[in-house]
Amino acid sequence: MRYRKSEAKAFGRANLHGIWAAIPYPFTAKGELDEGGLRRDVRKYVDVLKLDGLFFGGLVGEYWSLTMEDRRRGQQIVVEEVGDKAQTLAHTGCMSLRDTIALTQHAQQIGSTYVIVSNPAVSTHEPDDLYGFFQGLCAEVDIAVSLFNTPICGYSLSPELVARIAEIENIFCIKNPLPPAHTDEVRRLAGGKIVVCDPNEGRWLDNIIKHKDKLFMSSPDPYLLQVAGRQTMHEYTQKAMAGDVAGARAVSKTMDPLRRIADRWMNSKWSAPSVPISAIKYWSELLGFTGGAPRAPMQPLTADEKRTLKQELQSAGLLS
Repeated sequence: MRYRKSEAKAFGRANLHGIWAAIPYPFTAKGELDEGGLRRDVRKYVDVLKLDGLFFGGLVGEYWSLTMEDRRRGQQIVVEEVGDKAQTLAHTGCMSLRDTIALTQHAQQIGSTYVIVSNPAVSTHEPDDLYGFFQGLCAEVDIAVSLFNTPICGYSLSPELVARIAEIENIFCIKNPLPPAHTDEVRRLAGGKIVVCDPNEGRWLDNIIKHKDKLFMSSPDPYLLQVAGRQTMHEYTQKAMAGDVAGARAVSKTMDPLRRIADRWMNSKWSAPSVPISAIKYWSELLGFTGGAPRAPMQPLTADEKRTLKQELQSAGLLS
């Protein structure tokens, strides 16, 4: 690892920056992990789109459909292909604490920069027990651990509980896909201890300006809303970081047509039991990534849905 356990918080605060994406795992026609496709996609994320970091093996990666061997292999492939060109954040949350520890230890052993763990599902939601889950995990690993406070697990961590968990030595970050009021309270209570991330691209510019955020972590938007030669998210981010707020807002506004498409096909569907994996995969396929179908029993978009989405993206000027 690049840091000691005692240095996890400081290392993360010093090195977490830029635009990160949550990436899908492609599958073969037989439903197996498409290793070649994943390697090609990772190279494109890093070499062509110049993303600063990858969140992998999570919701967008269909982790609920993966075997433990799939998850270990996916970790290995992404870390190998990224190398030292970007940073990596492996999602290691599992139903059981023991499996979470084992998968986190694997990510640590193969050299992932960090890991991220979603709220444990179908378990006690008592604050002391949830604290105990993360305390038990961190006691057996040295790698920096981020919280993923996704309500898709059926509940969310309160700002007060986040602040308590943030005291653990190697808890260093939180991805908080919740309303701004919740995230603002997390910032107030825990922002001095851990990096707080709002994964909503529509709020990213304001978060740079208002909160001085340096990290967008993470969603499919960085590879769905921009392409080589038209990296508008990167462009407005750079302008905002340099203090050119008016220029940043002007560039950001050009993305509004694509944002409206993303709202219809993805952002409005992030709720259990529906997740927009099929739309994410087909959209990415139209942009030259592997794409393909989700793993069964989830179904791909219908032919009519694919035709409509493609027409919308063409009208918005994203597809050549």
